Order: sequence, then structure tokens, then C-alpha cells
Amino acid sequence: MNKMQQRALHYANTLNDVLQKTQEIQEDLNPKFQEIKTALDNDQLVEMASSHYLQIQGDFQHGTDEYAKLTQKLAALKAPAKIMGVHLNLVHSYQAYVQACQQMIDSMKDDRTVDQEAFKASELAQDQATDEMTKCLQRMN
Repeated sequence: MNKMQQRALHYANTLNDVLQKTQEIQEDLNPKFQEIKTALDNDQLVEMASSHYLQIQGDFQHGTDEYAKLTQKLAALKAPAKIMGVHLNLVHSYQAYVQACQQMIDSMKDDRTVDQEAFKASELAQDQATDEMTKCLQRMN
């Protein structure tokens, strides 16, 4: 294998690792997100045990911190020349996703109140960033 092939293989393996870890984090956090969203929709968030709410909030922060580490790994990755532009767009979209996740956490106050406008805006921003990441990955293929 020549250097270009080795670089492409390293890129593909690292990208796959980042995407797999991202999916694992999402699968862990999604039920917790659904629980918060349902409680918000039914105006029952204050009825949730404070310790449980704070645990979910902490889990969200831990997951977002992990996303930030994955962003750094992705940004440091050297893409093959022919997909460099798409890679840069992917990194930008991933960074936007992490920022939107942090905004969601920031909308959740320790007293079990949530800035619902900020929460919904961050949810929309996460969806948009995910769509952009998907488009980048499709263009790579």
C-alpha cells in the first residue's frame, strides 16, 4: 500500500470510529432527551425528582463533552485531497452540532426550569447540523 492509500485508510477508519462513538452517545442520551421533552410537553418537569433531573442534565453534559473530544479528533484528521472541502464542511457541521447540544444543556436550569424557547431552538439546530453531516457523508461516498 502506498502512502496515499494508507492515509485514505487511516482517514476512513478514524472517521468510522468517530461516527460510531457519536451514534453510541446518541443512543444513550436519546431516551433521556425524550423523557425531558415529554415532561416539558406535559408541563410536568417540576414533578420529576430533582436528583433524576440533575442526573440527566449531567449525562447530557458528559455526552456533549465527549462530542467535543470527537470534534477535536475529526478536526485533526487529514482528509484525502479530493474530499478535503467536504471534510471541512463535516467538521464545521459537527462543531455546530456540539454547540447546539451545549445550548440545550444551558437552557436547562438546576431548579428544574427550562428556557423552552432556547431548548426548542437548540433541538432545531441539532437537527439541522445532523442533516448537514449526513449530506457531507453522502457526498464522500
